Amino acid sequence: MKRDTITIVLVSKNREPLTIELSVKEVILISVLLLSLIGAAVFSMVNFRNLKSSHYQLSSSAEQLKEEISQKEGKITELKSKLEAQKGIILLIGEKNDTSQMQAGVYSKEIQIEELQISTAGDSLNLSFRLSRNSMEDRLISGYLLIIAEHESGDQSKFATYPEFQMSPGVPLNYRNGDPYSIRKFKLINTSMRLKDKPFNYNKLKFMVFDSEGRVLLFDNRVLAW
Repeated sequence: MKRDTITIVLVSKNREPLTIELSVKEVILISVLLLSLIGAAVFSMVNFRNLKSSHYQLSSSAEQLKEEISQKEGKITELKSKLEAQKGIILLIGEKNDTSQMQAGVYSKEIQIEELQISTAGDSLNLSFRLSRNSMEDRLISGYLLIIAEHESGDQSKFATYPEFQMSPGVPLNYRNGDPYSIRKFKLINTSMRLKDKPFNYNKLKFMVFDSEGRVLLFDNRVLAW
């Protein structure tokens, strides 16, 4: 046996003894290598557990995010529905200068639009109709008539009106902007509305009839089908 060496003898039943001589430096080197391998294995196991935990947390966060997105999509859908409903509403300054809302589709039993005829000439919309009373009374009714042709974009700056006046988003409509009328049985009206775009880009006509004090007698909402 050499000095500063470690001798390892391996003996099996069927073979001659196998002698391995290692120097002290080699033993130390092998020990360090084994310790490094063990440390690396332990480090890998710890990292694997951390990665597994991080993966679980990310999965939970992803599920929570999906749920939040779903809730926000639901709110967006609800807001879209509300906005669609708001398209048919017109702000109105009433008889006492209070602001109220007119909802499309509200009809009066006192007065109606009859024999409506629509034609176009260039960028003008020509209307002919009868403003008729439903009552057999011979009492004179006076008030104001407003007609609005709505652009399909919903942009109020492109709306056409009779009589002609400026509409602005969020600004209430004053019934006194309308054309004065007085009828006992009916009144024949022929008028032309100056459009701000091609006629086929307008999809609705709204007839609003008020009495002299600003009460709504008729809100007739018609669809323009070209």
